[in-house]
Amino acid sequence: MLKNNNTLGVLMLLLAALIWGSAFSAQSIGARYINAYTFLAIRSWISFIAMIPVVYFFKKKRSSKKDTNNKSYKKILFIASLCSGFFLFIASAMQQIGIQESNASKAGFITALYVILVPLISIIFLKIKEGIRLWVSVVLSVIGLFLLCIHSDFTLQYGDAILLFCALLFAMQIFTVAHFVKKVDVLDLSIFQFLVVACFSSIIMIIFERPSIEMIIKAMPALLFVGLLSGACGYTLQNIGQQYVRPSIASLLMSLESVFSAIFAWIILGEVLGNREMIGAILMFTAIILAQLPIKRTE
Repeated sequence: MLKNNNTLGVLMLLLAALIWGSAFSAQSIGARYINAYTFLAIRSWISFIAMIPVVYFFKKKRSSKKDTNNKSYKKILFIASLCSGFFLFIASAMQQIGIQESNASKAGFITALYVILVPLISIIFLKIKEGIRLWVSVVLSVIGLFLLCIHSDFTLQYGDAILLFCALLFAMQIFTVAHFVKKVDVLDLSIFQFLVVACFSSIIMIIFERPSIEMIIKAMPALLFVGLLSGACGYTLQNIGQQYVRPSIASLLMSLESVFSAIFAWIILGEVLGNREMIGAILMFTAIILAQLPIKRTE
């Protein structure tokens, strides 16, 4: 049963990475028309609204093991949604700003550096010992990411620094989800974290940005794609998948979004995927397979 759950978690996280990889192209298109916080606010409201019937349907079909009506549960859910939503809000905003300031390939590489940060945080703060095989997987994935995303001399500029900070925030969001996902209903956490992101980004949008209706309409296809798939679908898959997969492995699986982002950028935006990029993608897939191979000892 545990093995089946782990396989289910792996497949869900892989699907989430596929969806997020495709969303990089949509975000790049949306950034042509509206600013970062406007994009984030509208996509988050779309995700929140889309999740309402999903939560209602699944909660009606199944009985949760958690008593969702008591005050203690509601308090934990409030804290979980606020923490997860806050990290997701800042990370998503930094990513959108970074995409505007940098290029899509660099954005994919730097954002996915949370694949290094997650095991480091596990060791430093949680005292979790990671095996040598995981570190080999991390090194392979970083080399693969570099080959996949960096096409010229790498220099850290303003947009790149923002994306590096974004990677740290995504690592914190992964740990926040891993901490709370066993304490609250996963669908509750999914929908309310979007509400938190929507509220925060809407406040910033109103204060600092003046979006026009015309520009919002032009960006709407990208907003709908990112809001429905990357948001409502992708992060729900992450929250469910992380119930069965530990954070270090989850971060490796989700880092495959960079592979998928390069593939979709090739298909949608016409960016060339050459031999170098293909080698990088193969190294990343090798790292994921290596990390998932069974071991003799019980973890």
